[in-house]
Amino acid sequence: MNAFKRICLFIFGIAGIIALTTLALPWFGPWTRGATALMSTVWYATMVKVALGVTALGVLITLGRAIFSPSKSKTVVVTKQSGDEVTVTTAAISSQAAHIVEEDHDYFAERVTVVAKRRGHVRVFVRVRPAHAINVTEEGARLHARLEEGLAALCGKSIDRIVIEFVEPDSLDPKPDYLDVAEPVEVTQYESAAYEPASYEPLAPAAAEHPTEITVPMASPVEAPEPREE
Repeated sequence: MNAFKRICLFIFGIAGIIALTTLALPWFGPWTRGATALMSTVWYATMVKVALGVTALGVLITLGRAIFSPSKSKTVVVTKQSGDEVTVTTAAISSQAAHIVEEDHDYFAERVTVVAKRRGHVRVFVRVRPAHAINVTEEGARLHARLEEGLAALCGKSIDRIVIEFVEPDSLDPKPDYLDVAEPVEVTQYESAAYEPASYEPLAPAAAEHPTEITVPMASPVEAPEPREE
């Protein structure tokens, strides 16, 4: 809401309160006679008439907007050909705008509002939260161009206006340049103590032909004791 609409609504609200109060005082409360007597004074009667006029004008404007203002459309006509139409929903436009903003992971789309006007005109409002501190002048123009190109591929020439609002970034530090790495450090090979492998002497040919036999002595079986005679 711009400043002009805000001022008009403020004046309309104040005038309505004054009109209702001045008209209700002669009817209710112990000050009925005093309020009725005030109506005979010039300044009081003028104030009541001005308040009534402003209130009446505001009521008529509000009523006219309620009757004649078109409802917000949820679809946008992209093309028309021989009676056929191709439409796209405002939800699809909002999702595409959020995807374009967040595809580089440098920005986050906090809120995307799509308003479809008459004759297929579309206005897109995007609130963007950067991940790092940026140059808004340069990055804003680049992001605006990306949104124009990406949304034109979805809904053609229906985009009438794109508004980008930047909020406070997550970090006040600039984006780190991951490609700018330091020079590689030469790593020297660790010189460990040399350990000579244990020497292995093959068996002599005779020993290889006649391997050493290992004999395991077997214990003799134990005889069972004879049963005693009682």
